[in-house]
Amino acid sequence: MEKTIFHKIFKYFIILVSVFFCIFIIWQIFKKVPTDKNWKDTLKILSTAEFKDNLVTVKNIRNFQYDSNGNPTVKNYYNKTYDLNNLKKVWYITDPFSPGSPFAHTFLSFEFNDESFLAITIEGRLAKNQSYGMLNGTLHTFPLIYIAADERDVIYVRTNIFKDGVYVYPLITNTKDGRLLLVDMLKKMNDIGAHPVWYNSINANCTSSIAMHVNKIWPGLLPKIEWQSLFTGFADKLILDKGLIETNLNINDARNKFNVTDISNKIGYVENYSILIRK
Repeated sequence: MEKTIFHKIFKYFIILVSVFFCIFIIWQIFKKVPTDKNWKDTLKILSTAEFKDNLVTVKNIRNFQYDSNGNPTVKNYYNKTYDLNNLKKVWYITDPFSPGSPFAHTFLSFEFNDESFLAITIEGRLAKNQSYGMLNGTLHTFPLIYIAADERDVIYVRTNIFKDGVYVYPLITNTKDGRLLLVDMLKKMNDIGAHPVWYNSINANCTSSIAMHVNKIWPGLLPKIEWQSLFTGFADKLILDKGLIETNLNINDARNKFNVTDISNKIGYVENYSILIRK
């Protein structure tokens, strides 16, 4: 008798859990991407790009300055026109969450012949009352955002304010493919500004999004599903193994060579910051 009652209770429990799970999945599928929240200051303004022949004007390039706690003290944006024919090099940048962490934030920076740099970082767009986590990042919690930024913002805050170990790797690419990569990212930036999509810690994060763009330019170069998309702290080794980093060093020696934290702290916030950290 007791066994029969237990089986009934267990059966109803399974049914109840299944119903709630189905409701949750349906809610996630149809949940609308928000566009009007009280966004964090660094994520409030969307960057856009306007194309005309070989020129692209990128608007709202973020160039904030921060206090010792990482809070913005100077909230500056600027617009700049780049000649795509003058693209010189593409750089891959990784910022581990902590020393030895399997997780890192990764982004790209594009260098031009006039010694200007344009960084593009792909992130979850958080409201002021939100904090990022791997778990809530796997749900429909944050919109995806592409941020055009000055390196004195997006690298400096990590090296000089948060004291992170930041690695700036030169990529092996010709200027034609580098241009295609930049244009593809800028067009995606415009597209999600007009048609918002969800961020996802697994398949729509900083690293997997970069891989998507890379595979559009070099089809099949990176695996469509790779564990480094989740454990992003190892993504630099993946692209090194794929021959994308301009070096013959192994990953440990490459990390030592391309770590810019010490030089960034030495030179501070200067006009030719991007050139100096690469020396």
